[in-house]
Amino acid sequence: MQFKNNIREFADLYDYFIFDVWGVVHDGSSAYAGVVDAIKFLRAQNKKICFLSNAPRRAFKVAAVLEKYGITSDLYDFILTSGEAAYIDFEKNQKENFTSFGRNYFYIGPKKDIDLLNGLEYQMVDDASQASFAITTGFDNDNSVLAEKMPQLLSAHKSNLPLICVNPDLIVVKQSGAELICAGALALEYKKLNGEVLYYGKPFPTVYELTCKMFGCDDLKKIVAIGDGMETDIKGANDFGIDSVLITGGILSNILGVKYGQVADKNKLETVCKNYQLFPKFVIPGL
Repeated sequence: MQFKNNIREFADLYDYFIFDVWGVVHDGSSAYAGVVDAIKFLRAQNKKICFLSNAPRRAFKVAAVLEKYGITSDLYDFILTSGEAAYIDFEKNQKENFTSFGRNYFYIGPKKDIDLLNGLEYQMVDDASQASFAITTGFDNDNSVLAEKMPQLLSAHKSNLPLICVNPDLIVVKQSGAELICAGALALEYKKLNGEVLYYGKPFPTVYELTCKMFGCDDLKKIVAIGDGMETDIKGANDFGIDSVLITGGILSNILGVKYGQVADKNKLETVCKNYQLFPKFVIPGL
């Protein structure tokens, strides 16, 4: 691992930059200091930029959030969310006469993401026994706990439904240090029940393959991925064969005792990496 102060110190090594969103760009409430300037710097160097997010919603929704934080569409090439990747596959399934999954699905998640499959010919049902699969996008509120969705999860399991997890993250962390539980926690519980789980998003290779295709780049040495999640961003990049950059002030902020932009103790971080058996190429406190 190489410890650097910011992304400018090694930007010349790469042509294509894959950014995570939550924990790298913002914390769900506000953008982190210096983020917009860092992205503008890369853009001025003619770097190709995408945002690869485990957000369980369509890419245009994330674009609206980025716009609010000052990251306008001219500052990146495209956005790929786990929700968008799922939509693409479900659209393909529809065109293939629903050969992989039927039309009816059981939804486990907040109202804000209930429109994920809008525009397609699928039907959400309230009774799991009437569905051919279940979709989970996460929880209703910032202070939600696992028990909130367990009755629905158990209903899906009783009907032996495959569970489509559209956000593999277990948690995200706000600048305040508050931890918010994500859909990946539900998927983990479903697997404990011996239920079938299908994931869209990082660290799974499909989203990286799609990202490279959208970039039009097959030289993995020219690509770098920046994120704050060891089990998603760093593992995903490492497994796919591209260099990775860890932001220490996101998911790991409570463990490392730092805020975004604050330098983490190297020994603490090395212990964390050894525990995960995952090591990024670079470590920075913020962009």
